[in-house]
Amino acid sequence: MKYEKMNQEILEAIGGEENIQSVVHCSTRLRFVLKDESKADDKKAEAIDGVLQVVKKGGQYQLVIGNTVEDVYDDLIKMIHIDNNDSDNKPKKKQNLFDTIIGAITGSIAPAIPLLAGAGMGKVLLLILTICHVLSDKSQTYQLLNLIFDTGYYFMPAYVGFSAAKIFNTDRMLGAFIGLMTVHPSWVQIVTANKPFHFLGLPVPLVQYSSTLITAILSVWIMSYIYRFVRKITPGMVKVFMEPMLTMLITGPLVFLVIGPISNWISQGIGFIAMWLYHNAGVIAIPLLAALYPWLVSIGIHKALSPISIQLVATQGFDPIIRVVALCSNMSQAAASLAVGLKTKNKKLKSLALSSSATAYLGGITEPALFGVNLRLKKPMYGAMIGGAIAGVVASFMKLKAFIYVTPAFLSLPMWVSKSENFVVQAIIVIIVASIATFIATWMIGFDDPVDKSQIKEAKKEEKKKFDKDHEKHELHAPAKGVLEDVSKVDDPTFASGVMGKGIAVIPSEGKIFAPDDGVVTATFDTHHAIGLHLNNDADVLIHVGIDTVEMKGKGFNQLVKKGDKVKAGQELLDFNIDEIKKAGYDPTVIMIVTNPKDFLEVLTVLKDKDDTKKVTNQDNVIILA
Repeated sequence: MKYEKMNQEILEAIGGEENIQSVVHCSTRLRFVLKDESKADDKKAEAIDGVLQVVKKGGQYQLVIGNTVEDVYDDLIKMIHIDNNDSDNKPKKKQNLFDTIIGAITGSIAPAIPLLAGAGMGKVLLLILTICHVLSDKSQTYQLLNLIFDTGYYFMPAYVGFSAAKIFNTDRMLGAFIGLMTVHPSWVQIVTANKPFHFLGLPVPLVQYSSTLITAILSVWIMSYIYRFVRKITPGMVKVFMEPMLTMLITGPLVFLVIGPISNWISQGIGFIAMWLYHNAGVIAIPLLAALYPWLVSIGIHKALSPISIQLVATQGFDPIIRVVALCSNMSQAAASLAVGLKTKNKKLKSLALSSSATAYLGGITEPALFGVNLRLKKPMYGAMIGGAIAGVVASFMKLKAFIYVTPAFLSLPMWVSKSENFVVQAIIVIIVASIATFIATWMIGFDDPVDKSQIKEAKKEEKKKFDKDHEKHELHAPAKGVLEDVSKVDDPTFASGVMGKGIAVIPSEGKIFAPDDGVVTATFDTHHAIGLHLNNDADVLIHVGIDTVEMKGKGFNQLVKKGDKVKAGQELLDFNIDEIKKAGYDPTVIMIVTNPKDFLEVLTVLKDKDDTKKVTNQDNVIILA
């Protein structure tokens, strides 16, 4: 499986397979209902390669994936063993009322949206074919295709009921049954006949339920309680038929007598308010919603607006608000991402921004641009809000209308066409306005361009090279051949105490002193028993031959350089006679001290501890300056 590794990381981040209540996906997100959300590690989830962001809203733990979400979901389902139909598998964490409502709406509608979009675009395709005289609306071919695509909307209560059953943890087949019941051909005939109809003497309101959402959601919600009650009271030997029969018997009449009519009033009320805003405050409402829409997407509740759009298309024949707002917002997100892609110097961000922009422009899928670019950089979101609002003003003045429910983008431009009206030109104008306004605003506002990781790696490599180069210069060679020991063991309190500086001592086996590194001679003495150097690595070094050998007044010493001479590492500086020093009663130990240790972070020797000794030559490093 292509996404097996990614899904394993996802499972680890959300608390394991056993923490999953249910999982579905929409066009860009994996939507989990977790048993215990506190077990999920948000930072760990967001760090997964392929996860754009974590969104927790409406009782769902959402992972924004992008265009590959369906493939990721398919691989995930193969890896886990959960029963999404288990009606007793309730989430442990209770949600507040707002989250419960939003979660129910989005969870019930999200799985059906691709189907609705496909059916809607199919209807548009038929319209275009008839307009272009490729297909006659009287032909049987047209009638069959029209029947196929009409099924997407006509039986929408069944799809929503099926999805809602999972959200409300009840039987999904019964959920679909409730939806189908409301569009049964016999009920359609009763409504069409428009004659008084009664059940047990009670009048049944004649309501057309095809293409409705709220009735299905509310009906399945109430059915979930009825179903649980029936399960408790039904004897085990007759459960197989008694449970569904009693649920149908109780829920069915309630839907037609109470739930359906109330839902219809709610739907009509929503439609009335939406159209009132469109006619009386569209120039304010549409730009405002367009500016805020990306934030609704970012917290995952934009799907809660879908029922309004679908309801308007079903009842009015068009949506002049929600789809228009989505167009303004989607194109603004695309343009903001485009501006980032053209302006950034970060190669990885440039690639992500440009590809995300193309995805948003063509298909209206904005999550990669929103989460991967604009929201991540923050400032481009302000540019998108400005551009969306300006485009909203233009759209409201042109009275733009969408005739099907589908995600607005270039590839879905036919959504702005009906048999009697054509708003494609206006939609293109809105796209152009949103793009230009957003691009300019984003470019002018700017953003904090993140440093490319590859650039950081290159910089680190260069820094390491420089460090290594400097580190070589900071290694001082032994000044003489012999046995190296810690300077604290020298029989001279001045050197041993470190008052003069930090260094080493060499018990010489050869009477020659060599330069520990490149530098210049800064001090010589008439007695020739010591020499001072300033090395090219800025270390000041004193090389002292013997203890109290100053008393020999130069006897046994031969200085080969003079003050001001430039010397190379390994160059011989002076000769001395070891036997003559010993014969005079002095210790011939050679001491090398760094007299300016404060100019360095550390002056280290190669000895592991104070009691350690080792044989060295003038080619061996004995001091490291860090």
